[in-house]
Amino acid sequence: MVGYYSDEMMCLAHSNGARVVTIAGVPTEYLTNATLQEEWVTKYLAVVTQNHLDGINFDYENPIPAERTDLRDGYTALVRRTYKTFKQYNPSYQITVDVAWSPACIDQRCYDYKTLATVTDFLFVMSYDEQSQIRGPCVALANSGFYKTQSGIQKYFHLGIQSEKLVLGVPWYGYYYPCVAVTKDNTCSIKHVPFRGVNCSDAAGREMDYSFFMRIIQNSTTGRLWETSTLTPYFNYKDNGTTYQIRYEDPVSLKFKFDMALQYDLRGVGIWNADALDYAHDTPDVLHQRAQMWQAFPDYKKK
Repeated sequence: MVGYYSDEMMCLAHSNGARVVTIAGVPTEYLTNATLQEEWVTKYLAVVTQNHLDGINFDYENPIPAERTDLRDGYTALVRRTYKTFKQYNPSYQITVDVAWSPACIDQRCYDYKTLATVTDFLFVMSYDEQSQIRGPCVALANSGFYKTQSGIQKYFHLGIQSEKLVLGVPWYGYYYPCVAVTKDNTCSIKHVPFRGVNCSDAAGREMDYSFFMRIIQNSTTGRLWETSTLTPYFNYKDNGTTYQIRYEDPVSLKFKFDMALQYDLRGVGIWNADALDYAHDTPDVLHQRAQMWQAFPDYKKK
């Protein structure tokens, strides 16, 4: 549960054999203060126990430069402290950490990924926002290109992290990029919007849900296009004289990544986020879209 709590949803999840965790951020200044860390862990243990939850997910995405080993080690210490405290209270509690699509200091997030994997139940690899730092031409690109996603997972393997410690997170959202110019081969140049030391980023576009893209694709100027270099779909859309390029995922592109998760024997797969589909309407098209997206998940056997 992200940013809210629902008794009804908690009970519904538990009645279906699903666990419910709360998401948690932490101020960077806590990472070098043991007293604040202890207070933070005590606070969140109370949140979990009092609300009958099943654990906690760390969603810390702030930059930690490579030279700030004090912050890096402080973050690892906080996760370790949380893991130990929660497991002592209830060994079934689940402690997980969200990590970038690659451990290669993405967005200056130079964390101790290998140790984090040892003090958590698993790492949730956020294999999206892969264009947060565009180092090549400033153009619209896939949010979660297959080969980039694959290279990120392989880099976690190269650190010595076992497959059972990794969950592949994929997006049910995409980016809506206003094009400065569009070439005949549909290359969409975008504005230069800096992010964490890089001159071009996906901040030039807007994050939009899958359901939104499915509504506007009917009026696109190109129809659904397929990019073989990333194994992802896209299309162009015109509004008030501006051409937009939409970069998104659909059941076809997701299946490539899900098949990879099975091939690598990852612990599982996940999404950000379930609310990206249209649950308010039950037209034949919407029902079909919802069914396709949910049915794209691989058949994981419980371990």
